[in-house]
Formats: sequence, C-alpha cells, structure tokens
Amino acid sequence: MTLTLARGDCYRIPYEGGGTRDYSFAKKAGKKLIFVDGTTLRPVPFDGQTFARMIYDKVAVRQLSSNWLDRIDIHALMDPTLENTPKETRKKIQQAQAKVAEAAMYRFYAVLWDKTSEEDKSRSKDGYNDFIDNKYQAALNAGHFHKPSYSAFRRALERTTPHERELVDLISKRGKHSKWVWDDPWVVLKLQEAVDEFYSEGYSKPADLQDVVVNFLGQAIEEQRARHKRGEKLKYPKRTAVENHIRGQETKERLAKRDPKKAQRIYGGRGEGATAEFPLQRVQVDQSRLDQWVNIYDEDGNVEDRKRPWLVAIIDVYSRSILAAILTFDDPSTYTVQLAIKQMLRPKTFLIERFGTRKGATDASGQPKEVTFDNGVENPGLSMRLLLADAGIDMEVAPIETPQAKAIVERGFQTYNQGLWHSAPGGIPHKPHAVPDRRLKPEEKAQWALDYATGVMWHWIVNVHHLRRNRTLEGIPARLWSEKVNDPMVGRSVSKRLDLVDIICGTRLRLRIDGSGVLHEGHIFHHPKVTEDFLKATLPEEKRRSRGKRGKVVIEAIVYPHDCSHIYVVDHVLNRYVRLPNSKPRFAQGLSWAEAKLIKASDRRLDKHFVDEEDLILAKYEFLKMRDGARAAARAERAILQAKKRAKRAAQDEELVVFTLIEGDHVEMGTIEPTVRGNAPYDVPQEMPVMVRESSLIAHKDQPRNAQKAKETRKTNDLIKELREAAKAPVDMEPIRAVGADRYALPVINDPSAFLDALSADLD
Repeated sequence: MTLTLARGDCYRIPYEGGGTRDYSFAKKAGKKLIFVDGTTLRPVPFDGQTFARMIYDKVAVRQLSSNWLDRIDIHALMDPTLENTPKETRKKIQQAQAKVAEAAMYRFYAVLWDKTSEEDKSRSKDGYNDFIDNKYQAALNAGHFHKPSYSAFRRALERTTPHERELVDLISKRGKHSKWVWDDPWVVLKLQEAVDEFYSEGYSKPADLQDVVVNFLGQAIEEQRARHKRGEKLKYPKRTAVENHIRGQETKERLAKRDPKKAQRIYGGRGEGATAEFPLQRVQVDQSRLDQWVNIYDEDGNVEDRKRPWLVAIIDVYSRSILAAILTFDDPSTYTVQLAIKQMLRPKTFLIERFGTRKGATDASGQPKEVTFDNGVENPGLSMRLLLADAGIDMEVAPIETPQAKAIVERGFQTYNQGLWHSAPGGIPHKPHAVPDRRLKPEEKAQWALDYATGVMWHWIVNVHHLRRNRTLEGIPARLWSEKVNDPMVGRSVSKRLDLVDIICGTRLRLRIDGSGVLHEGHIFHHPKVTEDFLKATLPEEKRRSRGKRGKVVIEAIVYPHDCSHIYVVDHVLNRYVRLPNSKPRFAQGLSWAEAKLIKASDRRLDKHFVDEEDLILAKYEFLKMRDGARAAARAERAILQAKKRAKRAAQDEELVVFTLIEGDHVEMGTIEPTVRGNAPYDVPQEMPVMVRESSLIAHKDQPRNAQKAKETRKTNDLIKELREAAKAPVDMEPIRAVGADRYALPVINDPSAFLDALSADLD
C-alpha cells in the first residue's frame, strides 16, 4: 500500500492512557514517518507500513479540518503587479491566487449546502446540478464567476467536515507530483552510489553532475543488456529523472561535503546586518578597484599610461553617508586607509567651499566609536591597531571571505559603479569575461585624469547620493545625518588633536636606536640633542637584556611612505612623539621614499660611469694579491723563527750531563717512579738538578709556609719515617761500580732515615 501524506495532515489515534490524540504529519525520515503530537508538541515516529495498516483498519482517522499555514502557498499572499517582479514568480503568484479563489468558490457553495435543509437536498447527480444552478446567481453576486461541476462539488463536500468548511482543505493540490520511486534493488543501490559520489569532497574537486549521471546511465545500459540475455527486464530512470533525483537528495550535511560555503549560505541562518542608533556609532571601511580607466599625463599633457584606480571608502552605518572617499593608484595598504581616516576626521572644507552646506550633504565628518575593516593584510596589522588605539577608536575585523559582514560598504561600491563609473568615458559596464566577447576596449575611451575623476566623484556624492532616498533606511542620508548631529542630546564626536592624528597616521615599524640615531632603508635619522634626550629618558627604563650587542634599543617608529624627511619615535616613558630628521640635508626636503631611492640609484649610476667597474675590480684584485703576499712573507718569517726555536730547544733537551768524578766516588744507576703529579719530595730528591729530570716542568716550589703548614709537614715526615723503617731490608750485594755511557748517573742516598731527618729540619 502506497501512502502519500502532505505536511500538516492530521490523524486522530487512540492513546495508550485512554482517549485519543491528534498527530500532525511533519516529514518522512527514511522508512519512518515523523508526526507531531498535538498535546505535547513532541515528534513521534511511526513505521510507514504500520501506519498505512492503521489507516486501512480505521485506527488512524484523518481529521479533515487543518489550519496549518504551511499548506497555503506563500505566493498566494504576494502582489503580482509589483515592478521588477520576475516573469516566473509572477506566474507562480497568479496560479496560487487562482487556487485560493477556486477554494473560496467551493467553500461558498459548501456553506450554502450546510444551511439547506435535508428535505431540499438531493445527493444525486441531478440534485447537485439543481443546487448549483439555484445558487449560481448568489455566487455571482459574491464574486465567484466560475460554475463548478457536480463531481468537483461532491468531492469538496467529502474533503471537508459539515459546518466546519475550512479554506485550506479546499485548496487544490493539482500540479504537485509525488516523487517517482524505483523498486528494483539494483537501481536503488546505484542511485544511492550516484548521490554519494556527487555529494562528496572528491579528490581534486567535487564530481560534476553530468559525469555522475553518465556514469549511472552507462552502468544501467550494461545491466539492461545483461538482463536481456537472461530474459529479464530492467526499468531505470532516464537522464532528467536522475538529475532531479540527485538534486532532490540535497541536504545541509551532504552539501557541506561538496561545498561548505554554499551550504552555510543556503541552509545557515543569516545574521542581521550592521545597525547603528546614531551617526558615527559604527562605520565600515573597504577598498575596491573601480570599473573605470583613468589617464596618467606627463608634464607636457601627453598620456603616458592608463590604470584603474583604487577607491578607499568609509561609510556611516546609520545614515549611509560617505565619510571619506580616496582615489589612488597605490595598491591597498595601511597608508591608503589612513589617508581615508584623516579625511573622515576633518571637516570637509573643500566641499563646503565648492557646494556650500547643501542641506547637510557636505557635513559628513567626525570621529567614530567603532570601525569595521576588511580582513586584508593591510588592515588588521600593528600600524592600524595602534593608530586607532591612540585615536580612541574601537576596531572590528570582518571574518575572512564574508562580504556580508560589511555589506553596506560593499553595496556602496556597487552603487558608485552603477551610478557613476559605468556611464563615464573609460567605464567598464560589463563583467570581465563579457568585455572581450563584445569586442570592447574601454581603456581607449578614457579621458579623465585622477584629479578630475575625484572631483566628479564628490559632485555625484554630494548632489546625488546624499540627497537621494535610501530604500533600506526609508530616508535621505543627508536628512538622517543632520537630524541626529544637530540634536543636542546626540551631537557628534570629533578629534581634539588633528595635528596628533597627522603624526600617528603612518606605518608603524619596530626599529633600533643608539647614539648614532635610527637606520631605516639606508637612511639615518638623527639629531644629536634630540637623540641624546630620548636615550636619557628611555635607557634607564629599558631592560638591559632587551638591548642589542652594541647597546641599541628597540623602539616603535612611525614612517610616512610619501615623506622620508623625518620619522617619529614613540616615547612610552614620557608619553610623547619624538621627531627625528633625516641626517642627509638633501633628503630632508619632503621627498618620498621612492624619489629618494631614485636619487640614490642615479648617484650609483654616476659613480659607475666615473670609475669603470672592471678597473675597480682589477685594482682591488692587485691590492688583495699584494696583501696576501705580505701576509705569506710574514708567515714564512715566523715559521723560520719558530723552527730555530724548536731546534734550539731540542738541542738543549738532548745535551748530555757529564759529572766530574774522582777516585773513590760511589755511583749507582736507579729508576725513580714519580707520583701522578710528579712533585713529591720523596719521589724526586730536591738535590737533583732540574736539567737531569725527564720533564720540562719547573720544579715545584710548594705553598707558602707557616706554622700550621710546618706542623702538618713534620707529622707527614714522621709517618714516612716509620713506614721506611718498617720496610727497610738489608742489602748484601755489592754496588755497581761501572756507569754506562747511555745512562744518567744519579746520586744514591745510603741512609734514607738520616736524609729525611735533615730534610725535615730544613723545611722547619
């Protein structure tokens, strides 16, 4: 039994605790039917086959009256006559309203049927036709011009409850087709594989829909031919049905595997846009390349090049007034944003002189409370954060790749392009891929210079944008701005130190300073007195370990890209900004860094022209050879001297010691084993000459003597004497009289005890 349910269908089912409860159908999840309990409002699952059996056995009875708003097509409540309504949407609106009008007509006849007595009603074909003919004039007076057939009127009576004729139960469901279901297990399996393949991450990229469809159809054709040989049939969906089936299986979880951003955009809840309660409470900043080509002229008025400039804009969220607009050829950077911030903080006197007050259209300026930036590399950096912190402005960074977070300024760029740049000479009114297809060359039609384009832009902002009604705000930006700014309870916040803003609007860098100043990009910024005062105030507070090897201190400097004549150093000790000029006078005249770089490059070219590089290399090469030759001669001389010293030392070591002997001298040859240090007095007799020892060490002189040392020495000597006496043994052999020519003659002590006594007395 195939069960077809529409969302909102209500069934009354007996309850376990007694009585009945109404359950409204919500959705189908696999083989389960999800109903909502009308009493507890909790979801209750039912098995599909079990519920179909309950309906067949009349255990579950459908309640014909349903007031679910979801059963009414939302298009029936829309107006098809509005401007800019798409043709398809207008068609859906007309069809939905026609169904509602038809349902109202059936309800009109059904209500009259309930009011008619049973004696005057006949439930036959002729009876229904007679009733419709009798009530047709009343229906015309009520605005129901269509005359129903008897069968349609009978079905309308069956679908509704007597005396409770609800409009939603009479709305026709024609045009809604149920999804085709394939019963073959092979087809079901392959369709599921196709769905899984399409809604997957893929290897390099997600699978293409047509590739998935062709893959399924190819397998289906092969399976059909194989079954045909076996005498079997296979009924499978065709191309369009497979495409619709795959698209119909889309869920948030499946689409998230294929395209997470699209899934979040379609199924995720959209947050509210930026809002503000008064001007300058919140502003948005962004940069975009214009759809406009601008000429670059030389000094003679000739066109040198053409470029698309960048627009840096700051828009007030409350009134949509443009607080700043900068046209520049420079790529997006911290400096371009800071130029816009400086323009936002200052009153726009150049607009007031040109257009006057213009009902407040030239009055958009002040200090905001919060600024929302794009998550570009140039925006949330150290320079921008410190700048806004010094100015007392809160900073908010939009998430990556989420233009809806700053939709107001993004929509402003679209407004600029559509209202101004697309119709200007050199404008690009089409997408990039459509320009070559239409064989357009807008850069050849460019006529404006950058300054002229800036003037035209401000003319459009003041006279059109600020005085034109904003559909989102339902008001004119200039009026919304002026009402709040001129209100004494609101007013506006302004910067009290604009000169300080000029100082802090620059690129913040971490540099090092010492007594010679600050080195940056080959330029030295130094003034003897200023540098000395800064170091006197900073060094005592600076941690010694944070200084460099040469005493350099890490500082925070503000550098201006278009002025290399000076930099500012932030003094956190005295809370001030210290100005250090360029030490070279020729670079201290307001030149930009790029111009200074060109000057240095020109000087290098002049030097190369003055001295040939090859001659300089050869001269340096000759000098190096001369230097290396002198070094080699010095090394050879030192080697000769060292060789002579080594030979002399070797000769001294090999010199023989000849003792003068007389008749009767007793000579004994012996070997003495030294201790580890080799300086003990009992190991090597002190009377032995230094030159006789087999060592190049100088004789040990011992530590300085005193009473305590002498006492320890006597104690040690007494212990040695006892040990020698205990180990003394008689010698019966005759002493050796001959002395070998290759051995050193050593004097032999016949009585060690007497020798030690004499030595102890000498040490005392």
